[in-house]
Amino acid sequence: MQTHDLSRREFVLGATTAMLSVATARGQSRNLTAQDVADRIRENVGVPWREKTVDGFKAGDPATVVTGIATAVMATMDVLRRAAAAHQNFIIVQEPTFFSADDGPGARAADPVYLAKKNFIAEKRLVVWRFSDHWNARQPGEAARAVAAALGWTASRPAITEPIYHVPETTLGALTAHVRATFGVRGGVRTVGEPAMRVRAVFISPGTTDLAGTLQNLRHADLILAGEPREWEAVPYALDTWAAGPGQAKGLIALGRVVSEGPSAQACSQWIRGVVPGVPVAVIPTADPYWSPAV
Repeated sequence: MQTHDLSRREFVLGATTAMLSVATARGQSRNLTAQDVADRIRENVGVPWREKTVDGFKAGDPATVVTGIATAVMATMDVLRRAAAAHQNFIIVQEPTFFSADDGPGARAADPVYLAKKNFIAEKRLVVWRFSDHWNARQPGEAARAVAAALGWTASRPAITEPIYHVPETTLGALTAHVRATFGVRGGVRTVGEPAMRVRAVFISPGTTDLAGTLQNLRHADLILAGEPREWEAVPYALDTWAAGPGQAKGLIALGRVVSEGPSAQACSQWIRGVVPGVPVAVIPTADPYWSPAV
């Protein structure tokens, strides 16, 4: 009888301990701060954290307890309002929030638009954290892979570090139509090259595209699928390939920076769910900022 009583006590004690452990884990999940989430991301991102980086807190108190996480290309006022309404008080973005690369106020410290955004973030107790340098440093490249997935392409690349995708043979004109339909671009897709040119390999370059990336990757591809190519670098280079001799002609499709990074924000939300299980994570799409009467 004594042994039986001891076993019952041990069973009750063990069950109580287990329930307390679960409750504690749930409490820890509920009480994660923005700093806790940022630390977990840093620990799991898979690349060394840089001393000099654009990534980090841009607005709000890092000690804020997180009620939900939203990922987005950038924290426009529309995104901030939608996040606040959904109780997603920690917004993780890829682009600047306050209209400059470092998000510093600079000459905008007294500007009414800057102040309205800053005051809204404070009023709603939101926290904005930029996650760009290190997200884009992951290999294979998350942003290019997300664009390829959205377009239904199989990732068959010559090298792990080259964002070049072999696609079913098509033409520049047909591919432009496919891209426009897939991403619902409001401002119009801009294209360089002849509509009938043959396309079998695509260099995907979301965000911005500089000359170095153009030269390195375009030699292995038929065209650049870009976000925001520099119009004094990648664009004239693509134009001039048509006059460089037989076999040199290359195409270019420009989506716009925000549209091109939308799939990456979606991929980021999925990745973060695995880093902070138990915390609601969702993507808030950032609409194409442009519109065209022809679209």
